[in-house]
Amino acid sequence: MANNAYHICLALRKQGIDAELILNSKTFGMGLPMWEELDYYSDPYEFNIEEALKRFDLPDWIKIWWNKKHTPLHTIPDLYRMVKQYDLLHLHPFSPMYLQFANKPYVIHEAGWIRRLANRDTIAEKLGRRAYVRADSVVWTNPDTILLLEALCCKRLDYVPFVIDPERYKPMKVEHSDKLLFFHPTRQVWDIKGNNKLIRAFALFIKDGFKAQLRMVDWGFDDDVRKAKELVKTLNIESYVEWVLPYTKPKLIRAYNEADATFDQFTIGGSGTIGLEAMSCGSPLVIYMLHWTEEAFGECPPVVNAHTTQDIYEKMVILTDSKYRKKMGEAGRRFTMKHCHPDVIAKKLINIYEEVIH
Repeated sequence: MANNAYHICLALRKQGIDAELILNSKTFGMGLPMWEELDYYSDPYEFNIEEALKRFDLPDWIKIWWNKKHTPLHTIPDLYRMVKQYDLLHLHPFSPMYLQFANKPYVIHEAGWIRRLANRDTIAEKLGRRAYVRADSVVWTNPDTILLLEALCCKRLDYVPFVIDPERYKPMKVEHSDKLLFFHPTRQVWDIKGNNKLIRAFALFIKDGFKAQLRMVDWGFDDDVRKAKELVKTLNIESYVEWVLPYTKPKLIRAYNEADATFDQFTIGGSGTIGLEAMSCGSPLVIYMLHWTEEAFGECPPVVNAHTTQDIYEKMVILTDSKYRKKMGEAGRRFTMKHCHPDVIAKKLINIYEEVIH
């Protein structure tokens, strides 16, 4: 979903590594380079890759594993033939389930799958856990998952943040009105994101007379989307809430810039790509972060930390100060430049690869 494999390959190739990307043709739309590069919208659950390819000049280092289902067993031999040429495999979900048997050194990129692996006992999850335990390295990106990973007793764990290219995710000049615009691009999954806390906090903010608009993405778990819209109606803030379809990355970058602040999640205590992308664009980030994040990065990210509805409301009030917003936005961009720059991430990965292979 984060399109991290594509960004990793771009970063590695810039460092002289002959990295190639194999795409599953049935990958969720947001995990395809076309979603990253094109302002072309197609339902991410039923993404029309053939149509997108007409608009995107696919580099020769990107290969497509064509199939009609997500992981049809009869096409797996084709995938094994595709990976024969490589010295090392950098696996993203859900490929570790079957490519752990390819007789190649492999690194697993852990970007949240562990939350499912730790709590389920289907054949897929059992195969996933087996792959993690046997991986030469598990590269993890979400600081809040460290305890789950340590419980698996993996051979090696390496913290490597998401790649955020500052030349793409950067501040731009946009028009701002006297009414604050709060942007909440995360999907509606209440138990992970705490979207309901944000909606209630925003209602308090409006009730107290502040001028603002909340822009939220109309997607996620169907039941939670329905509940979110019902909550907005119950709290009488429908005229202050704007619902939008998921943005392609070019539009998302502009949306970060249009916002006076970006709101992420308020339950798990860590950040995925949304928070880092917003920070790189100079948007103040309101999020719940625990000590895991500071320990992973080696310093505390400059975010507006909030957990409860009251916390979020109070931070909204603080964000009415334009000088404070500017200070937090600039600090966030400096942080991502330091920790998430493609050159920084590529060099970390190359060190891991060399140690794994040798």
